[in-house]
Parts: sequence; C-alpha cells; structure tokens
Amino acid sequence: MAIPDREFTRRVINGSISLMSKYPTIPEIRHANLRRIMDEQDIGPAELARRLGKSPSQVGQFAGPTRFKGIGDDAARELEELLGLAPYDLDNPIVLLGLSTAESGSYHTDATFQAYTKGKIPVVGVTAAGAAMEVIDLYQPGVAEEWIDAPKNYTPGSFILRLSGFSMQPKFWDDDRVMIEPALAWSVGDFVFAKRPAHGDGTFKKLVEEDGRMFLFALNPDFNPRYIEVTQDWHIVGKATFRLDKL
Repeated sequence: MAIPDREFTRRVINGSISLMSKYPTIPEIRHANLRRIMDEQDIGPAELARRLGKSPSQVGQFAGPTRFKGIGDDAARELEELLGLAPYDLDNPIVLLGLSTAESGSYHTDATFQAYTKGKIPVVGVTAAGAAMEVIDLYQPGVAEEWIDAPKNYTPGSFILRLSGFSMQPKFWDDDRVMIEPALAWSVGDFVFAKRPAHGDGTFKKLVEEDGRMFLFALNPDFNPRYIEVTQDWHIVGKATFRLDKL
C-alpha cells in the first residue's frame, strides 16, 4: 500500500474529497463517516433526531452538512448501535482517507492506516491521558507535560505516555515513557493503554485472553488486581510501539 505524503492527506468533508495540509482529527473523522453512512442509509438529520429522541436543532449541530459540535465517545457508540455499525466504526479513518478498498468494519481488526510522519510529539501522564475525552485533546495547550522530538516515525494521533506505579515491573518501571499509536491495530499480547471514559482514568497493561475473554494484565505478581476484565466500560486507546530509553 502506498504511503500518502504528509502534506497531501486526502480528507472527505461534506461529501467531497479535498487535499489538506494536515491529518483529520477524531471529530472530523466521525462527522465525515456519519454523513457518509446517513447518505448510504438515506437518513436525514431530522430522521436521525427522531430515532435518537432529540431535537432536530440539537442533532443538526453534529450531523448537518457543516459541523458545529463534535461527537463525543458516548454519543459515537450510541450512534453506531443505532445505525447498525460495529463499535468504533465512526472512528475508522480508512474509508475516510481512501486508503483501503476493504469494506468498512471494526477499526481494530481492519485498520491499515499507515500515514507516517515525524516531528514534535506530546508527552502525557497516565492520569491526564485517562481524563482526556478524545485523543486529540492530548494535543491541546496545557494538557501535555512537554513536547519532544519524536524518536521514530509515528502515525497521526500518537503520543508519549509517561508511566507511573509498579504494576508492570520488571519490564516497565515508574517514569518510563512509551509511544502509544491509536491509529494502529492492536491484538492480544500487545501492551496497550486503556481508559474508562465514564471514570476519567486509564491504565497501561498487557492485553491477554483467557476463555474467550480479554483482560488487562499486570506483569508484577505482587500487584493487585492483576487482571482487569475488558468490559464495555473500557476503551483500548492504542498499543505501545516504542519505549524511550533513559540516558
């Protein structure tokens, strides 16, 4: 698959493809995907409002041709269920960017988005990352602890997570820093950052599977709880792809 140039990423806005000089944000991806799906299902903002039980003016803020309001995590999951989509389909940038001819499916299983870049990247603590409503929030002023030169090429939306605690010792230690890449597909066995949006917290653990159920696993045998089941309360933000070694 060809890697698109950083300055010419394709974006779908208001039903048309245009060339822009920056990558799309999560709110832009959700809006473009929602508009595309509404068109495919022949649903207008008024009908969507009726199904959601909300006023047309309220729904028009995020579902109209022009986006005045972003779609939050909870609202995105509600819309996906209402429209018969798989979880996180609205967050899927593949169809939006035209990088795959595959049918739209689960973001984490079909993701092939590989638009790499290099530059400054934010460093964020686990607490701040868990409290952020969107990955894009980590790029807002005052959230990042610092900005550093990226140690490697990375996908859009990536950030450096500063770890705290001892749950992942001896492989990871307090104050270690790892790169989290939400745009890449994750799988069982990966080290991931997950958060509970309703609680505003997050954790860095190894993703394991037992008896068909997924768990966030702490490597340290003395840590309690060592297993946290990945229920609907949890959202896996992304997997770790790189650890910054201390000098």
